[in-house]
Amino acid sequence: MRQQVFVVWAHTSPGWDVVRTQAWRDTVHRFAQLLHSLGVDADLDLFHQHEPVDWSTFCLQRMEDADRVVVAVSAGWKAAFRGDSRSSLGAEYELKHLRGMLMRQPDLFQRKVVVVVLPGACVEDIPLSLHCVPYFVVDPAVPASARDLEHLLRGQPLYVKPAGEPRFRELARSGDAGVAAALLGTTVFLPDPGEPGLVTTSVEGYEKAVLVFTGLDRLVAYRRAKGLPWEDRWLEVDGAELLPFVASAELAVVVDAGAAEEETVFLSVRDVGALIK
Repeated sequence: MRQQVFVVWAHTSPGWDVVRTQAWRDTVHRFAQLLHSLGVDADLDLFHQHEPVDWSTFCLQRMEDADRVVVAVSAGWKAAFRGDSRSSLGAEYELKHLRGMLMRQPDLFQRKVVVVVLPGACVEDIPLSLHCVPYFVVDPAVPASARDLEHLLRGQPLYVKPAGEPRFRELARSGDAGVAAALLGTTVFLPDPGEPGLVTTSVEGYEKAVLVFTGLDRLVAYRRAKGLPWEDRWLEVDGAELLPFVASAELAVVVDAGAAEEETVFLSVRDVGALIK
């Protein structure tokens, strides 16, 4: 579903002549068109000036319905936001709504409001209290300048994190049977996790399938009791970040859900074979 965006702006600023005011209007219009070309359903009061609109309710409704409110700042908008009613110049209804949201629902304000700096404005036009939300410098004539904004509005990461193996410590501790398949598909099966020195996972219905050491000391004691050599067939790592390497080396995994992060241990297939005999 396309993101619904409402663009808020002041139609002019103190000291602007007719030419500069029209240029600013054209810039905001091109910006809204750019958003549409990027797959965002952007609305703007300019699109409705031919309609019999009650602006006091129109702007409020659009801002409440929108997924995001994009503020195109300017000198006039900044002055109006600070309370100079003479500078509101077409933005008074939006300003009241934004001030109320900032005061009463700051979390919603931070999630919903985005600031853009278009040609004809500058970063100094952003009110101090709006620096709590992201801002983007965008030139509608250069679509690439809106790349970061596009990904934010569409909820898509600009840089995608490579898909990796599950973090087994989190899976083992989750207690959610829905993750059991992923957990068991990469975890060693042992006949009796209830032996001294061992505990089971909290994944309901799978307690007999997963070996979990409560600490490296217990693993040492268990291996010593079994007469198992250490040699170089085990890896001690911080969490599961080295799991891709471990998997490619055909090592079986023993999840440690109770020890400190630095005590998570991976055992080789040979070691596991000795453990389950």
